[in-house]
Amino acid sequence: MGNSVDLEGERSALGLPLVSEDTSVGRFHVARQCGGSPVALSAWRVTTDDRDLADALAELYGGVPEASVSADCFGYEVLTRRDAVSIMVNGSQSLALRMVLRGAGETFHVCDGVKLLEPLGAGDEPCGCGPTLAERKTAARTGRGPKPEAHLRFRLSDLPEAGTFQLVSTSWEFAESLPVLEHALDEAGGPALCVLRYELVEFTTRSGVEVSYRTPVVEVAGRVPGGQDDVHLAA
Repeated sequence: MGNSVDLEGERSALGLPLVSEDTSVGRFHVARQCGGSPVALSAWRVTTDDRDLADALAELYGGVPEASVSADCFGYEVLTRRDAVSIMVNGSQSLALRMVLRGAGETFHVCDGVKLLEPLGAGDEPCGCGPTLAERKTAARTGRGPKPEAHLRFRLSDLPEAGTFQLVSTSWEFAESLPVLEHALDEAGGPALCVLRYELVEFTTRSGVEVSYRTPVVEVAGRVPGGQDDVHLAA
């Protein structure tokens, strides 16, 4: 292995406050709130409470740091010009998937697909969800079932010393990709170098309707190259 990286020293040198490994310094988003409704974007939106970090992100990925207009996360946001960024993921433990049913500003159901996670005190009570994502998707479309909420924790390859970022996705496609992604991360045998894409999907239905949307995609390139193996990546 190469020399270990002094993350605290590098972060301090950048003028960024020190953070613990359990703290997310920012979040990647695929949309922003506008007039109370989510509006999809064509490039990554990143939010953080750290103005110096927002400046560094804008320098790397384009965009201008500004006060966030959404109440969904941190105080500053950067509407980047990038729909793909290089990231480092510390194995499949950096992934989590739960099923959530919300409405009227309340959360009614949170489970892992097998047992209830909320409300607290539910213990090992079965959640009642179908065993496959296809069945859960059908239930969700009728308003009777929860939707996926996938969490991914990672560091930026271009700025690993900044700390851990998080992506929270409600995309069914991303949820369906998690078993393959989990296997690829385990196969890497350590911290994995990946590409996080906000991918455009386009197709025409049998009735001739053109459909387009974007969804998060994670591509695993392999183990983090030597020299960065000693960077402690948060799970």
